[in-house]
Amino acid sequence: MKYLPKISIFIVLIASFWYSMDVAYWKRTDRIISSDVLHYYAYLPAVFIYNDIELKYVSVNPIAYQEKVWPVRSPIGKNTIMTTMGMAIMYTPAFLSTYLYMQLTGQTEDDGYGPPYRLGLVIGTLAYLLLALLLLNKTLIQFFDTLPVALTLLIVGLGTNLFHYSSAEATMSHTYSFFLFAAFLYLTVAWHNKPGFKLSLLLGLVSGMIALVRPTNAIIGIVFLLWGVTNFGTLKEKFRLYTQNYQWIICIVLFAIVVWIPQIIYWKHLTGLYFFNGYGSDQGFFFNNPQIINSLFSYRKGWLVYTPAMALAFFGIFLLLRKQRGFAIPLVMFTILNIYIISSWWAWWYGGGFGLRAYVESYALYSVGFAAFFQWIFSFRKWFISIPALVLTGLLIAFNLFQTRQYHFGSIHYVGMTKEAYWHSFLKLKPYGNFYHKTTIPNMDKARKGIYEYEREQ
Repeated sequence: MKYLPKISIFIVLIASFWYSMDVAYWKRTDRIISSDVLHYYAYLPAVFIYNDIELKYVSVNPIAYQEKVWPVRSPIGKNTIMTTMGMAIMYTPAFLSTYLYMQLTGQTEDDGYGPPYRLGLVIGTLAYLLLALLLLNKTLIQFFDTLPVALTLLIVGLGTNLFHYSSAEATMSHTYSFFLFAAFLYLTVAWHNKPGFKLSLLLGLVSGMIALVRPTNAIIGIVFLLWGVTNFGTLKEKFRLYTQNYQWIICIVLFAIVVWIPQIIYWKHLTGLYFFNGYGSDQGFFFNNPQIINSLFSYRKGWLVYTPAMALAFFGIFLLLRKQRGFAIPLVMFTILNIYIISSWWAWWYGGGFGLRAYVESYALYSVGFAAFFQWIFSFRKWFISIPALVLTGLLIAFNLFQTRQYHFGSIHYVGMTKEAYWHSFLKLKPYGNFYHKTTIPNMDKARKGIYEYEREQ
């Protein structure tokens, strides 16, 4: 029984690797290093291959790089990478390994975008997935039995759209942030057991990286602040703990800031500003008009429509509110804040993708809810309860894997799903008939103004 979690990790890793190789997007020039990843990745070739962080080589030969580098012009007229460098740092081990391989094999005429780099990044993503699952196992096994932990790892890895973002679209930020969230959770538990310099340093570095990859994810700090809080009395005790260990709190903050220093230097050099919003003024949040219902339940991208397994995690959190409020309260507060922020982004559907991808990294936290649910199920020690629960888990995993395949073939549209389109292609692997006539596309110009209208795709 003690090996079950490791078996689950092995299954998830093999399945993700197999699917990555099956779709083989790394062989295509329009995948892996494409879309948002073009921004994330641009730092690495600029530094290690072209030795030109100002991207002058793009201006010299714009035709050659128009599909590889998409810089924005800074206030002082310099080419600037739109996104922060967090993902570039996360890609660095895979990039440098591939770069070394290219040098050793004499392939020196390389621009950093070829198939070896794309394959290297995919393998790098799987490495982060492995580390994340190992950390979750080490965290969960402290509080839950072996079988609930094993099932949790299995459903998180295969029963959610994390599977898609750790295999098909492996280079998007979500699996990387999933790893950082898993590390943050592990370190939070360890720090509250025994505060000290090493854990504070690591918490600071991980916290800084979480924010550097996706600044809005900095709200995960609320989990650390409220960990173990069950009521107002324990909130006072928590405040006392932080004041008694103020030196470690300062350490966490300082090392989180250290992570941001290269970014601030980069911005200052290329934009003249210490902080720069590369997205521009026409892409932002509408906090007075959050699309919460759409974010959770819409056929277009609703989180719970395309990742129904999360219902088990939420039920588990409800159980924790009754028995282990020290786990539940930080998760509830994070969930409320996270849903509000995610649903307030001007493009609440977050571009093309399978399901609502902005929630994927939080599955590391919701693993606690999954584990609580499975622990509760097996606490009855009744086969007529445990067997149906196992069947339900299997069905949710199978449904997610099937929908992942549907998305690959196009019977789940990347952005245009409607109620009619969803039920037209329900349990149909490939699109058929007039499926595309049932899809609608968001009016992007109006969405940037907070007005949401959808049009039939031409």
